Amino acid sequence: MHGIINRGLQCYIRDIHGVDMWEETCEQAKLPFYNFESMLSYDDATTEDLLSSFGGLIKRSRDDILEDFGTYIVSEQALTAARRLLKFGGGNYVEFLYSLNFVYERAKLAVPDLDIPTMELVPHGAHHFTLRARFQKRGFGATLLGLLRAMADDYNALVTITHTRSVLRHVDEDIFKIVLHDKTGLQQVPPVLVHH
Repeated sequence: MHGIINRGLQCYIRDIHGVDMWEETCEQAKLPFYNFESMLSYDDATTEDLLSSFGGLIKRSRDDILEDFGTYIVSEQALTAARRLLKFGGGNYVEFLYSLNFVYERAKLAVPDLDIPTMELVPHGAHHFTLRARFQKRGFGATLLGLLRAMADDYNALVTITHTRSVLRHVDEDIFKIVLHDKTGLQQVPPVLVHH
């Protein structure tokens, strides 16, 4: 797993649950260190041990943790680069959804070995969409669910999102049914003024 993901999980656990919880999670996972380096790669088992240990400590499922992590990516300042990548997608929630078709290519240009899903948005009219995401690493669709919900809040869009997972031969395909309930998500977000 790329260090950016592990570093993000570290920031999430430390910022939301405290330094003591982070250090206890590392000890439970038998990690020989307390800090991940963003530009290194780590064995996938390290990430799974981290998630399992943290889940055991706070009594929450892996999917619940990953969904919260997806929300954290959008809402917290620690991962501003990821937020900028997502906000590049447009002035409203629907434009953001369409931009997900191109996130994989943009992310690979910036960090070629980053673990990120390929995504395809299928519209069913102006307010109904299906997003299909294929992850190289299994079981991370809940992170995208949290991210989609947090971005809806960020754009002041009222949406319902249902998530199902299909296990294919070599990858997981996560399917998100997205229903926009009002026109807020279609409106242009006012530009942010930057003072120089």
